[in-house]
Amino acid sequence: MKRLLTLITALTFVINIKAQTDFPLPQIPETITQPEARLSYLLNHFWDNYQFTDTTQVNIDLGEQGFADFLHLLGYGNDEIIDKATGSFLDQAFSFRWGKTHYTQMINHYLDNPNSPLRNDGIYVHFLHHIRPYYANDVAERERYTFKLVQAKKNLPGQKANDFAYTERNGKQGRMSDIQARFTLLFFLDPDCENCKQIMPIATANDQLKRQDVTVLAIYADEDFDAWKKDVHHFPSNWIDAYSPNGEIMKKLIYYVPATPSFYLLDSSKRVILKDAPLETVVGFLQQN
Repeated sequence: MKRLLTLITALTFVINIKAQTDFPLPQIPETITQPEARLSYLLNHFWDNYQFTDTTQVNIDLGEQGFADFLHLLGYGNDEIIDKATGSFLDQAFSFRWGKTHYTQMINHYLDNPNSPLRNDGIYVHFLHHIRPYYANDVAERERYTFKLVQAKKNLPGQKANDFAYTERNGKQGRMSDIQARFTLLFFLDPDCENCKQIMPIATANDQLKRQDVTVLAIYADEDFDAWKKDVHHFPSNWIDAYSPNGEIMKKLIYYVPATPSFYLLDSSKRVILKDAPLETVVGFLQQN
């Protein structure tokens, strides 16, 4: 039932696209009635009527808006649907001279930029998987995208979160996997991060992050221990204030944290629920659970 409601929400979003933009969406055949099949058809044929070779700014802007809507819809698909749809998109987008450069930049802008509201490693993995073969003759670019793929595949929702050691401000040592809580929130921060300073009072005052069934591990993952030691905060009683010994989290890329703050929400078995999610998304999930 929940999956059906999700798919209906996705198809309702399509109606909004039609109402708000001129993007040439494909017509889904009336013979396709099941919501998942309709979503699959829509995504696989999403770009069929778009003029990729039209270099006018109006068309380019329309294509970028279409891409943002395409990403939104991909979020409702399963892995099979996403993989097929991203492959279909790249086959069309990379089929002409300037397409590979332009659309690779756009993909990275929306899916690899830490500040992008549409950043989603689960979807980015599928794009990277299909992009790499296009750089078969460019060793440096292929290796760069291989690195991106390896990092994006780490700690995805549904996976067991990578474990790590931490040391609290009072010297007490522990491991993330030993935390006993219904929900564990990993809050990666940095003493020099302005965004961290802005979000800290919001996070520490939030009632959802003070719940007894939630443990927040505020963790400094890099190696400038002296800077972290000077950066003292007053955290709620259910928070753990800690750092990564010798900066191992960053050194060994146990977690890929391109920018802070970064939030990972884990369940009681330490499986990832939300990866690198905005604070409001984390709070919204906790409010519903």
